Amino acid sequence: MRWAALLGLSIGLLPAPVEAETPDLAWRERQAMSGFRGYLRVDPAALVLADYRPGAAIGGSFGAFRAIDGFAAAFGGRVGYAMVDRQARGFDRTLHLSPELRLGAVSPRAFGYVLLRGGYSHRFEIPRPAFGGPADGYHYGLGAGIWTRVGKRFLFGFEGAVDMVQFKGRGVAETLFLSLTFGSWL
Repeated sequence: MRWAALLGLSIGLLPAPVEAETPDLAWRERQAMSGFRGYLRVDPAALVLADYRPGAAIGGSFGAFRAIDGFAAAFGGRVGYAMVDRQARGFDRTLHLSPELRLGAVSPRAFGYVLLRGGYSHRFEIPRPAFGGPADGYHYGLGAGIWTRVGKRFLFGFEGAVDMVQFKGRGVAETLFLSLTFGSWL
């Protein structure tokens, strides 16, 4: 009986047993804008407008990205540092730390999203004491952006967000961030 099974295998009548394939790195790279992945992102250049005053910012974030059937979500943590020119009063330097959530549509090469974020803000000492000196506060913001895949592992994109920054004893300051984004899948 055993010779009949071997004969059936040799002439192709019976399918040969197949071992389960394990996803390799090449398979993972083809899935860059789908599935579950970690990411690391930097904003090397950002334009900031606060109270109609121009400034610059740098920052970065890390997190997890999940895409299912054309919908994607990315959740991570953000660090940002902004400097706004206050002319006669010097530069307003602020550190922002916050979680952020991106929700949107995904294709094989792009992720368009809305951005929700909020967290801690710290304003550093300013040379002019009339401006208020260092302060702790919080911020919350809403924005939109797009990431595109470049090659197998790299991301490139743009992002815009409006943050409402509240320092203790002061009103809410609206701050616009327009940033260039580079990143990588982990």
